[in-house]
Amino acid sequence: MANTRARDLTIIACSLAALVWVLIPPDSVAFNDSCEPAGGPASLSAAVFSSWFWGKQLDAAIAERNNLLTQPARRARADAELMREMSNVEGRMARLSREEMVINDRAERERAEAAEQSRRLKKVAGLMQCEAEIRQRLGR
Repeated sequence: MANTRARDLTIIACSLAALVWVLIPPDSVAFNDSCEPAGGPASLSAAVFSSWFWGKQLDAAIAERNNLLTQPARRARADAELMREMSNVEGRMARLSREEMVINDRAERERAEAAEQSRRLKKVAGLMQCEAEIRQRLGR
């Protein structure tokens, strides 16, 4: 009995919550091109809360209009910001490229120095070997 009563109260509470949610006027535009409430929930809300519904719809219509009027300016600002970011990125890429060239130049220079040192060491080794042979010949 208590379970049935709790279940019934839960069903009633959920039904009332759903009814209130359906009847509350939407914050966004909920009317069609002929300014009639579009859809069932909007029609119910307009029928039950006429002045509240239309007041919210007026606010939503003004907000939507302002949004549409400022959209080109926002798009232009977004495009300008994107171009600025792209130029910043291109600048960074150029700087990184220059740094990479410097690093590559440094690496190339280090490779050249290592090759030169290797050549010198080989020559020194060859010279030392020749010296040893010469000493042997001389008997020293």
